[in-house]
Amino acid sequence: MIDQQQQTTGHAGNLMAGTTGRLALTAVLVASAAALQVVESPLPRFLPWLKPGLANAMTLYALLRLSASAAMSVAVLRTSIAALFMGSLLSPVHLISFAGATSAAASMTILRRLFPAAGLATLSVSGALVNNFAQLAVVQFMFASNMSIWLHLALMIWVALPSGLIVAKVTQELLRRTP
Repeated sequence: MIDQQQQTTGHAGNLMAGTTGRLALTAVLVASAAALQVVESPLPRFLPWLKPGLANAMTLYALLRLSASAAMSVAVLRTSIAALFMGSLLSPVHLISFAGATSAAASMTILRRLFPAAGLATLSVSGALVNNFAQLAVVQFMFASNMSIWLHLALMIWVALPSGLIVAKVTQELLRRTP
């Protein structure tokens, strides 16, 4: 009877350590992603989606190492924390960022479930494309209902490809360097 209680307690203790570890890693990923987003925000760019989007590497890492819910948590929390630090919480800038990040996390999750063998580059580039498309859709909805979306989509593909590949490489290095 005592052995059974010790085994149960030991199992519960391990489960708690695992849960605590996952929460701690998620928190580190959120903080890292928010910091990356804040650092990238003032970089000069010709168009809003002309940036590497390195914060998405933390979301992709969370998806691959933890879970889909952790990836979505990273996307939601990092955009909110970054917006809070930049003084843009609930502003159009925050909403555009939020739409892109959560759409990317959702698309990478769906792609991973449909095609479990999909590589980092495939997941990352698809996330970059969906992120950019969601941001463009929000901008069009909020500000420019008569904007020519097709021209922007054509440009967006050429931007999403290299940025998605950069994010895939960063994620690959993170995966390689962590247990």
